[in-house]
Amino acid sequence: MLVRRSLLMPYPAESMFDLIEQAEYYPQFIPWCTEAVILERTDEMVAARIAMRVAGLTLSLQTRNPKRRPEWLALRMVRGPLRRFEGEWRLTPLNASACRIEFTLTYEFADRLIERVAGPVFARMADTMVDAYVSRAERILPAAAPAAVQPAEEIMNDQPMFDALRPSKLAVELTDEQCHRLAAAMQLRDLKAGEVLVKEGDDDHHFYLIVRGKLGVIKSAGTAEQVTLNTLAGGDFAGELSWLDGSRRYASLVAMDDARVLGLEREKLEALLQTDAQVVYRVMRAIVRAVHQIQRQLYMQQGELTNYIYKQHGRY
Repeated sequence: MLVRRSLLMPYPAESMFDLIEQAEYYPQFIPWCTEAVILERTDEMVAARIAMRVAGLTLSLQTRNPKRRPEWLALRMVRGPLRRFEGEWRLTPLNASACRIEFTLTYEFADRLIERVAGPVFARMADTMVDAYVSRAERILPAAAPAAVQPAEEIMNDQPMFDALRPSKLAVELTDEQCHRLAAAMQLRDLKAGEVLVKEGDDDHHFYLIVRGKLGVIKSAGTAEQVTLNTLAGGDFAGELSWLDGSRRYASLVAMDDARVLGLEREKLEALLQTDAQVVYRVMRAIVRAVHQIQRQLYMQQGELTNYIYKQHGRY
């Protein structure tokens, strides 16, 4: 199983590294962690024993993790119930008060019975672990100082983008001034029916907000094997996961009818960290909320499908 997350944080890399490395505090903010003991800590590594409660089972994991402050910390299992458990945190300072965090984790259970019982829950725990660190940072780390205010005439010259962005769920936590700053970094694009916005396999650095119309998420577009995986409508996000982790596009985005989208290049959002880290942070919160909503829907559908297949709980 592979977990990969990438996010921008309005906090110094050093502060986020400390929060990640100090495993002794995990039980205070990671719900499934019941005990954490530091066994050894040096400038080059940290060793710990972590106890976790998963699907009614108590699992113990001992790690010995190489580190290089404040850019990198590896996860290496020494003893535990998994055949494989390895990953890493990479932190890239963007300025004195912001950083980019990339997290990867690969794991595999050694015992098939434990995997069957605890596997689905463990997968969710691993996927949401980064969110626990984000919540911890919000509670204990001071927010970056607000940027100097630009003159109104400098931020009010992108009215079409602002009008498209303001009512969207991407801007729900933004003030009007912050919304103008974000709109100035975005591009407005109109598509004709059938026009391809992003091709499958592209290394596209844009996140898209659908203003109106519909986009099809299409595998093998334009071939005999073409399959429409999903249809996105006004207000939906498109390509947010590839945009976050930098992976190539799994499918094409194709206009199903005349459509309008707002595009945000990853590098332009990161550039805003120099002037308004809170805008970046609130945009990332909006994207994470949308991804969590998708996850919840998938878990519900998985449960319904399981009930149907195994004829259980009387719900089929």
